[in-house]
This record gives sequence, structure tokens and C-alpha cells, in this order.
Amino acid sequence: MVGGEAALEMLRDYDTVFLVDDSTSMAGERWEQAKAAIMGVVVQAVQYDEDGLDVYFLNSKRVGKDLRTAEDVEDVFAGLKPHGATPIGLRMESILRDYMARLERSTANPEEGEVKSMNLIVVTDGAPTDDPESVLISIAKRLDRGDYPLSQVGIQLLQIGDDAEATEALQELDDGLAAAHGVRDMVDTVPYNGEEMSAKLIVKVLLGGINRRLDRKTAT
Repeated sequence: MVGGEAALEMLRDYDTVFLVDDSTSMAGERWEQAKAAIMGVVVQAVQYDEDGLDVYFLNSKRVGKDLRTAEDVEDVFAGLKPHGATPIGLRMESILRDYMARLERSTANPEEGEVKSMNLIVVTDGAPTDDPESVLISIAKRLDRGDYPLSQVGIQLLQIGDDAEATEALQELDDGLAAAHGVRDMVDTVPYNGEEMSAKLIVKVLLGGINRRLDRKTAT
């Protein structure tokens, strides 16, 4: 991992948050792949987020807050079985609206303390069953109105498997929103097919949403 360690230093300025797809389509091999992918990057991520990582799921109400070790993250997954739909938009909206409220309060009242930037990593195998596009556009517009830094919020879509419909839907969120709606580009997407997590792939997953240069690169 030596080659990527310097790049990962920027994670110290971010709260890293995982939103994990636990829908029915993730059952079986894809669930195991998702956990392997997450643990592959968590081992690095926990070294740079002093506050600890947060983990949310699309359907389960289980939440892991301020997780400081890979073992803590493993414990959040223990016994959890995929079920339900793929409400990526709904869950992203909940996380991002709460974050924006805290950020805007901090801007209006600096004495409340600084709010770190957010690095949101969404792990999913399928196309959303709702409308994440509208959520992302709304959040991007709020960030633009507040003149926040382009790196204030980054979103990485880590696709488990190679479903063509999902690839198209996630790629549209990555490449289509900024140009079509005149908002900032804060989304990246990267595929994962169960391969070993190379240093280059780990860096791409962890930084693609917050580093525009990496966003423009592939993970291969």
C-alpha cells in the first residue's frame, strides 16, 4: 500500500461513511463480495479518520457509528441478511440532509465548531428502485448556493458485480448530472467483481468521490 499512502492522507480531512446495499439481490455471493470489498478498504480508511467510520444500510436499521477498527466494522455485519428493495435515494437523502443541516448551522454559527467534509461510499449491486438523481441534484445545489468547496461532499458508487442495467444507472449518476443540470461533479463510480483489492483500487474507491483527478481515471 506504500504507493497510495500519500494520496490517502487527504482522508484525514473527511468523515468517511459507508452506505451498504442489503437488498434481496445482494444475497449470496454478492453479499460476500461486498463485505470483502468493504473490509479491503476499511483496513486503510480507519487509519485516517480519527473520529471513526460510520456504516449504514439501505434496509436494516442497524447503524455503526465511530467505528475505529476493522473488527468493529465486521461486528456491524454479523448476522445481517440481505432483504428488501434498493432505496439508494431515500437513504442517501437521510444521510446527506442531516449532514447539510449540520454544515449550514456550523457556517452560520462558527462557535458550534467545524464540520468535516464527507466522503460517502455507496456499495451496491443494482440499479436504484427510487430516484437518487433528484437527491444528488438537490444537495449539489445547496452546496453551490453556500459556495462550499468542491470537495466538501464526495460520493463514490462501488458497484458489486457486473449487471449492465446497474452499470448504466450508476454511470449516469457519475457522468450525467453535472453537465445536464449545471451543478458540481461530486460523484464517481467504480466496479468490483470480487478481485483482490489492489492498492490502486483501494485508493480509487476511497478517493474517487473527493478527488476529481481520480474520478477521471479507471481503477484498472
